Amino acid sequence: MTTLRFSYQTKVEFSGDVTNHAFLLRSFPIEEKGQKVLDLMHTNSPIVTGGQYLKDGFGNTVYTGRIDRGHDSLTYKVIGTVIRDDSKKSFEKPLPSYRYPSELTKASPEIINFHKNLNLPSNHYEAAKIISKAVYDYMIYETGTTGIFTTAADSFKGRKGVCQDYAHLMLALCRLSKIPARYVCGITIGEGETHAWVEIWNEGYWYGFDPTRNCFVDEGYIKFCIGRDYNDCPIQRGIFNGDVLQRQSVYMEVTKLKEALLA
Repeated sequence: MTTLRFSYQTKVEFSGDVTNHAFLLRSFPIEEKGQKVLDLMHTNSPIVTGGQYLKDGFGNTVYTGRIDRGHDSLTYKVIGTVIRDDSKKSFEKPLPSYRYPSELTKASPEIINFHKNLNLPSNHYEAAKIISKAVYDYMIYETGTTGIFTTAADSFKGRKGVCQDYAHLMLALCRLSKIPARYVCGITIGEGETHAWVEIWNEGYWYGFDPTRNCFVDEGYIKFCIGRDYNDCPIQRGIFNGDVLQRQSVYMEVTKLKEALLA
C-alpha cells in the first residue's frame, strides 16, 4: 500500500479574449479497489458558471463548465491524496469495445506482420509482457514527431513517438492477440506532464503495463481515466467563440508520503 500526494495544473492561454467557452476536464483520480481517494480539491480561474461532475461511458469522472464572459486564459488545478494498493483488484468482465480495434489502434499490414513474428503464448499476461517489451525495443521516444491524431499505424511506420503512441501500438498488438486491453491516462511519481499506459485483462482482472518505460505499472501510478484509446481520455477539451491562437502548459507533481506523516 502506498499513499501519494499529487498536484495537477493546466493553463490554457489565448492570444485574445474568447467568450462562450464550454469545456470538460478528466483530471480526477478513478475510484476503484486499488485506488482510493482520501481528499480532493479542484479550482478554476476564472470562476466557472454551472459546473458539474458527471460520469462518462467508461466510468471516468468528467467536470463540465462554462465561462460566457470574455477571458484570455483558463487555469484549473486539482490537488489530492490517493492510496494505491495493487493487492486489491476487482473481478470484472471487460467491455466488448476493449477487444476490437479503435480509430487510433487499427493494425496496418506492417503491424500484423510484426505481430506474427512475436510468437506469443496463449496466456494474456505472459503475452502482454512480450508485447510491451517489443514495443519498447521497436520505438524511439521523441517529442514533437506525433500528435493527438497520430494512429498506431503512423507511429509504427515512423518508429518515433511519445507515451500515447507506445500505448496505441501496444493496444493494436494486444487486440490482434484477442487480449482485451484499454488505454489509461494518468500521472506518476515525479514532476512533468500526464502519462499514458495500457491495462490488459487476464482471467477476470486488469493488469497495467507501461511500454514507454518497459515496466509493470506499480503503486507509483495514479489513474485519471480509461478508454479505448486517447480519443476517450483527453484531459481537457473545449469550444469557444474567438479568432485566437492558444497555448497550453501542464504541470504535475506526485510524491510518496511517509508513514509518519499519515499517523
